[in-house]
Amino acid sequence: MMQRAKSALSDKWLTAAVGTLIYLIIMSAAGTIAIGDYIIGGPMSLGYILFLMCLMQTGRDNYDLLFVGFRNFAQTLVAGCLSLLAISIGTALLIVPGIIAALGFSMTFFIMADDPNITGMDALQKSWNMMNGHKADLFCLWLHFIGWILLALLTCGIGFLWVQPYMTAATYNYYRRLRYGSF
Repeated sequence: MMQRAKSALSDKWLTAAVGTLIYLIIMSAAGTIAIGDYIIGGPMSLGYILFLMCLMQTGRDNYDLLFVGFRNFAQTLVAGCLSLLAISIGTALLIVPGIIAALGFSMTFFIMADDPNITGMDALQKSWNMMNGHKADLFCLWLHFIGWILLALLTCGIGFLWVQPYMTAATYNYYRRLRYGSF
């Protein structure tokens, strides 16, 4: 999955980095407001996934896709708020329940990207069911990025402009394997 992600992003790293920069700037600005993450986290997450999917599949740099999640604002708001709330509560109780919640709801916006008519609640439920018995596999995939994450931290965070799309693309490949049996 990582190799395919790297291959799908080859020759597109700069475009992926620019899209990631736009996404991270908006998310960081939203984080300065008390509930900003809750309000725009869902729409921006869906938009970022759609942007990367388009880049990986067609090679086109359609930055407008970063904001497509706002077209279905109510459903992406519900999905984003409820997943972030569950992860936050799980993390506050003990770290492990927060990680389990994050893994369980990790496919929500990939599902919404595949089916634009699905409700936020249905996408959350579908993600949780899809990840049943597969959370450890995804956790192991994410652990493979520890070295890249540490390297990105050593660059004062600049490396995340490349690590974030790489990790999201690998997670997208994992989603496709779960959902369709191949990527």
